[in-house]
Amino acid sequence: MKHFLFFFLIAISIQLVAQQEVDEYELQNFSIISPVQSEIKHAIGWSLQDNGKWAYSENRIPYTDSRTNTTRQPAVDALGLENFTSIELRKIMIDEKQYNMLIRKYKDGEFEFDYLAKGWKSYNSLAFYVFRSEKLFELLPDDLTFNTMYLVDLECYLVDEIRNFDETMVSGRHSGLQKYATGAMKSFPRSKTGFSLDLFIRRIQDIRSGRVVNDRNMIFAVYPIKSGEKEVVRFKMIDTYRNENLIKMQTSPDNWTRLFDNYFYEIPFATFRSFIEDSRSYYVPVENASTAYTSNYNWGVLRYQIGDYLGATEAFYKALEENPNADDFMLYAYLGNSLSKSGLYRDAVSYFDKAIDLKPSKVMDYSNWVKNYFNRGVARYYLEETDEACADWKKSYDLGYGSASEYLIEYCGRQYKK
Repeated sequence: MKHFLFFFLIAISIQLVAQQEVDEYELQNFSIISPVQSEIKHAIGWSLQDNGKWAYSENRIPYTDSRTNTTRQPAVDALGLENFTSIELRKIMIDEKQYNMLIRKYKDGEFEFDYLAKGWKSYNSLAFYVFRSEKLFELLPDDLTFNTMYLVDLECYLVDEIRNFDETMVSGRHSGLQKYATGAMKSFPRSKTGFSLDLFIRRIQDIRSGRVVNDRNMIFAVYPIKSGEKEVVRFKMIDTYRNENLIKMQTSPDNWTRLFDNYFYEIPFATFRSFIEDSRSYYVPVENASTAYTSNYNWGVLRYQIGDYLGATEAFYKALEENPNADDFMLYAYLGNSLSKSGLYRDAVSYFDKAIDLKPSKVMDYSNWVKNYFNRGVARYYLEETDEACADWKKSYDLGYGSASEYLIEYCGRQYKK
């Protein structure tokens, strides 16, 4: 009865908010997008010039001709053949399937008077690619071989772009306690009004409903190179179309031989590996669940990852119903975090208590277990139990959770200052 009342009250509150904020397009729950899971911020772009020399620039593929800025306006030259300010991976669930969204943010602009090349206006744009999460395992295969090129056809569900976008549309702003309130997973910062990703969601819904047909695609070309102690990855993001014959031609080994001859990005191999693995670590093989408990637990983790805390809480409760004596501290940690994110701090504290009581025997689980003290402190802080919150943060700090120190200093008074 308690669980039913909880979901009833939350559902009513969500419905009221939705009626106020969502227009006639009515965004659907399947389209909740996660915060950034991994990101590339720096890469060197290389291009072979028409004079036979290689030019390079950070986060930009230089133009392939050797003309100087005297023949090309500096603002245009700065865009290069291609550029980026960041390349992100996020996660989204569509029809209960796991997808990732690769977002390339880049510098852009246009002339007010194009023919005269006058009145240049600079702005930011982005391109985004939605593809099945299983493709991440092809981008970084377990049997990866250095000094061998390979291509991955992402078979994109959707490819689109947003020109002249506002950065706040796709960036979560956070402050204070909200930064670490998720606990068991990585810190997922949230903006004061949540993530404003409506444009992505609507375009996905257009595809899902059949209003729009996606004919665009991306081939991700990867060239891991090892020379002595140096390990790097050259990569290219090739925009193409979902045409079977075209894809066969582009992915043919005969086409690979000169693929990196003219231009590419280059990053340390460790950076590329982290970019893929950090996002891949959120993939949950829900189809392989051996029990109803495991299935509900996995679905709870998936919902939690994308910020659907109501759906996550429901799934974790179902897991507990299947196994009331579950002794996995992570279940209670997730449940506590989901409730805390929903503003139900008192209930969250009770589940953090259970998680803390189940101290793991494996060393590799210890760091996640310690975070329960910190997250219980967050919930207690919002319950205005400041002394108890500070005690929890101090405990987590003493046990090795260094991020608690800034909260001890900011919220807990002089006695905690170093």
